Amino acid sequence: MPNRGCTPDSYTYGTLINGLCRFGKIGEAKELFKEMETKGCLPSVVTYSSLIHGLCQSNDLDEALGLLEEMISKCIEPNVFTYSALMDGFCKGGRSSQAMELLEMMISKRQRPNMITYSTLIHGLCKEGKLREALEILDRMKLQGLKPDAGLYAKIINGFCDIFKFQEAANFLDEMVLGGISPNRLTWSLHVRIYNMVVQGLCTNGDPNRAFQLYLSMRSRGISINTGTFDSLVECFCKRGDLHKAARIVDEMVIDGCVPAEGTWNAVVGGFWDRRKVRESTELLQVELMSEFVEPER
Repeated sequence: MPNRGCTPDSYTYGTLINGLCRFGKIGEAKELFKEMETKGCLPSVVTYSSLIHGLCQSNDLDEALGLLEEMISKCIEPNVFTYSALMDGFCKGGRSSQAMELLEMMISKRQRPNMITYSTLIHGLCKEGKLREALEILDRMKLQGLKPDAGLYAKIINGFCDIFKFQEAANFLDEMVLGGISPNRLTWSLHVRIYNMVVQGLCTNGDPNRAFQLYLSMRSRGISINTGTFDSLVECFCKRGDLHKAARIVDEMVIDGCVPAEGTWNAVVGGFWDRRKVRESTELLQVELMSEFVEPER
């Protein structure tokens, strides 16, 4: 441009820097940023934010933080996007404590966090197993009048599952349903996976009644139940001696087109046989024979 007698202004530099950052050319973006300042063009908040976001994407977090401090020293007020981009970088880099500090700084500067800000922070905290802090942020978000979506709930529920707190995970599933929060097409598969994970976890951790209630909720809401969930429920109820409930689940499993493994059949049929319940054993064997095949144990 200068060769053609056109002098780039702040807007032009900012557009170029943003484009370079989007394509991952951070080194070139930094050079252009320096050139911009030497030419007397003052970077705007958008230009600073673009470069900070680019630096975070390339994991240059300390340099990005330095750029934020430079902005503030030059009386250029960072906006919500600036803070959110930096918080996202810290969360992805396993530095959620610094992201929390940025949230406090942001609020002290009277910048109002948005849904993306909170979601980024909650995801980072859950990933590091900091569920207590994540729930505190969720409460702050609700107090601000922002309604968590299914994707955000999924992150928290998944966080509880990761640390084997399936009761708490189930509580949040209930809260979702009571709040009328439904997953969209993008979060549906995650939603299905989490429901199955929680039911299996409740079975493993000795709460079959809660697991069964969630199972019924899944059926009524059309949430796909996988073979692992069916098997966990059957095994759990067989161990507790509730063979009629186990048999019901096997029947529903077959109706849904899931083929019980040989061990699943044997657990229920054998349980009835041991209790001299011949009729129930015979009925289940008939169901087994009517199904297309019995999947062998792997």
